[in-house]
Amino acid sequence: MRRNIIICAVLAASMILLPVFMLKDKKAVSTMKNEDFEYEEQGKISVMKSINGKVLTVDEREYLIGALAAEMDLSYHEEALKAQVVACYTYSVYVRENISSDDLNGAQISDDPQVHQGYITQEERKKKWGEKFDEYEKKAEKAVEAVYGKAIYYGGKPILAVYHDLNSGKTESSETVWKRKEPYLVQVESPGDRLSSKYSSKTELSYDDFEKLISKIDGVELSDNKDNWIGKVVKTESGYVKSVEICGDAISSEDFRSALGLKSCCFSISEEDDLIIIRTLGNGHMVGMSQYGADYMARQGADYIEILKFYYSDVEIR
Repeated sequence: MRRNIIICAVLAASMILLPVFMLKDKKAVSTMKNEDFEYEEQGKISVMKSINGKVLTVDEREYLIGALAAEMDLSYHEEALKAQVVACYTYSVYVRENISSDDLNGAQISDDPQVHQGYITQEERKKKWGEKFDEYEKKAEKAVEAVYGKAIYYGGKPILAVYHDLNSGKTESSETVWKRKEPYLVQVESPGDRLSSKYSSKTELSYDDFEKLISKIDGVELSDNKDNWIGKVVKTESGYVKSVEICGDAISSEDFRSALGLKSCCFSISEEDDLIIIRTLGNGHMVGMSQYGADYMARQGADYIEILKFYYSDVEIR
């Protein structure tokens, strides 16, 4: 969602995306079959605006333009935009087929990228894009028309097509991030991400500020001895943090990330000159398609199908 993939049971670890674990990341969702939904004949989609709970019913093409506008930088290559449209469409189909609308005021999907995936109306797009509105609106319309109706399938079923902004140079598996194993959401190399100007970020905190932020996590109590505050950091081989030891207790990386406002769970911690320094790589949950990586691949000559099949393993696009 960019950025956030979701199920009726939202996993605390996620996400928010978008696109359902998701999210800032999309969050993972449980399967709850919606027998009333027949996406082949749909043509329309109802979206709950998270800001006020209002439900909008819009044409699917308009929805995809608005989802693309909310989730991806329109300066990206047209093949990357097409890949994003297919991911957004697939994600919306997955949610409509599998997620209950009980918490959505009867809508089929939310516009909250922390829950499902983003969507902004034409008026909101005008405000977001300003003088570039005409250019970007036409570019979005063209991308949607080029791939409208195409979805990503694994085993004959639409996949949970989650995506993220930027990773550490490798995506992560859904099993690592959400403890939900999906055969098409596995780790892949994404070297283009390392070229982004936003690849790394640094957070510097005084011990007092760290204490205020980390205390947001339920059950965390810091001792008087600052030397014992931060202990073992457990990581995967790609650098994704699984847990951080705080005063002897292991807390999840998602709780740590949320409390400190970090961009991802790929980070390192050091203590220098009475400051706690956290260096973070990437932005988002790192599962599924990297949006920056998709743009990089497109600029190297890959088309949208090649991009999607690279980030989602053993799938078909139709």
